[in-house]
Amino acid sequence: MCKTAGIMATNYQNLFFRLCIVFAMVAAVVTILYLTPVPDQRFKNCDRPCHELDWPMICRLKLNIEMYQTMAKECQNCPLNSTDCENKNCASADGSPRGIITANRQLPGPPIQVCKGDILVVDVINKIPSHSLTVHWRGQPNHEAPFMDGSPMISQCPIPSYTTFQYKFRASRAGTHFWQAFSDADRSDGLFGALVVREADKIEPHRKLYDIDAKDHVILISEWSRDLTRDYKIDDDTPKTLLINGRYSPEGTSSLASFTVQKGKRYRFRVAYTSGYLGCPITFSIDNHKLKVIALDGAPITPYEVSFATLGKGERMDFVLKTDQEIGAHFLRLASQCKDDLTGLGVINYEGVPKKEFPLKNQVKADDRIRVFDTAICDSEIGKVCLKNVKALNKMPNELREYEVGRKIYLGFDYKLRNKDAHEGGFTNLKSKIYAINNLTFTFPPSPVLTQPDDVPVDMPCNELNIPDKCSKKKFSICECFHVEYIPLGSSTEIILIDQGGDEEEHVFHLHGYHFYVVGKHVFDKSISVDQAKALDAEYKLMKRNFNNPVLKDTIRVPKFGAVALRFIANNPGFWILRDEQSKSWTRGLDIVFQVGHTDEMVSTPKHFPTCGNFIGPDFFLL
Repeated sequence: MCKTAGIMATNYQNLFFRLCIVFAMVAAVVTILYLTPVPDQRFKNCDRPCHELDWPMICRLKLNIEMYQTMAKECQNCPLNSTDCENKNCASADGSPRGIITANRQLPGPPIQVCKGDILVVDVINKIPSHSLTVHWRGQPNHEAPFMDGSPMISQCPIPSYTTFQYKFRASRAGTHFWQAFSDADRSDGLFGALVVREADKIEPHRKLYDIDAKDHVILISEWSRDLTRDYKIDDDTPKTLLINGRYSPEGTSSLASFTVQKGKRYRFRVAYTSGYLGCPITFSIDNHKLKVIALDGAPITPYEVSFATLGKGERMDFVLKTDQEIGAHFLRLASQCKDDLTGLGVINYEGVPKKEFPLKNQVKADDRIRVFDTAICDSEIGKVCLKNVKALNKMPNELREYEVGRKIYLGFDYKLRNKDAHEGGFTNLKSKIYAINNLTFTFPPSPVLTQPDDVPVDMPCNELNIPDKCSKKKFSICECFHVEYIPLGSSTEIILIDQGGDEEEHVFHLHGYHFYVVGKHVFDKSISVDQAKALDAEYKLMKRNFNNPVLKDTIRVPKFGAVALRFIANNPGFWILRDEQSKSWTRGLDIVFQVGHTDEMVSTPKHFPTCGNFIGPDFFLL
């Protein structure tokens, strides 16, 4: 009996000892959590130094979208008085009044600067009568929330007038990006802004190359056209000038966009070419200074020191500027490659030079080592670095290094001419271009295919193997449908874009939801068919591929009669559009959607997610 009681006492002691250990561990965890600083969940501005051990913040922002005007009363005496131009609600542009679309009455819209991993909660309030829109977060893959991508009729319904849509997503992709209206017409009217996602200094791969990464050293480039809504000659939309952060003044340099630096420092600058109807490549330079290019489209690259850099529409570039010149003000120059008189100016101002002393003319020192950095698919020459020579800082994943991939898609894009209807808009004897990819002209479905797949008509999706019956009955050999290509989830994928039309010097495409590796290119003397491209590729003659360290991007410039191969691992399920950047509205037919995975493999649509549909009106009888 005593022995049994002793054993029971020993068991209770062991149990008590174990419980004490558990309680001690729980107390330690609670203490650590209590003492760890947790961000205020209502914190609206997440612009802060990033640390690798920080908690992610919830970043709140409201974007009030409304019609506004340049040179409104808030500008007062701008550009004659440069201080008045600094008012954030003064949209000065080129100094002449015109109607615009803005967020929070700012041109560009409010900048968003966060740390990687932060969660953005953005209320977009559409206050424009009779106008719907969406906002796309360029560069963000939205793995956890593909329905927040901002593609109308793909991931969401357009936001109707006088309603609010709340975007919620994680800023998971570090780098220089920007937010934008999906429609280029809205973008060209001013609806865009910076989206900078920073990493902690210990993680940032190029941190040793610069001393300062200032939040106001972000350069947003945009074309500026006259107000097309006030002129009936709507085909003439030639831009007048290039804006830097929404500013350009012919009155003098004091009201130009200015960036202050200190002598003897190394500054990281972030550049994005956001919008424009013309959409031609733009060359960027700073008088008497070299640019050390360190990133493209938010992805780090092997640094290149150059005198000039050329960007295509939608592309981003980070560079380091070493301020080793004489104290003074130096022009930041922009020049279009399509139009000689389309230029822009800004000022790099060394600290200690008052704005009123900005030079009216800057003399550029002669330099025998002029070197050009170009994001185009071109052949490098002496003193020129083309995209094929740019090396990513990190090697491509092993899954993409084999010549054969799990899914290969050839996309040949071309156009046909068709006479416009004589009664359409008063035009007569004019021909319009009807664009198509693989002879299919893209159009949007009546409901978002990601969030309302059952509401998309069964005869609307199409591809080469699924041609709708309605196309065979059309008068013209044009098939307008919802062009979708399926990609199995997790497969290694190669997209080959082929310019068959040759009507433009280049086409620009942006892929939503992914970055891709540019593994190959070739420029032909004339148009080739998709079948010819497949035959050449089967014999390894289409193009030479780089499987070691090709550049990683999300926007690509395809040259005239060129073929470009893009690779990625299809690990982000959803419906993702390959967007034609030259389209002025939603589409001109040169878009395509990739369905990655089956619908049951995609993230479930949240309950009560906004819906839309095809409105045909009520049933009624005429008696």
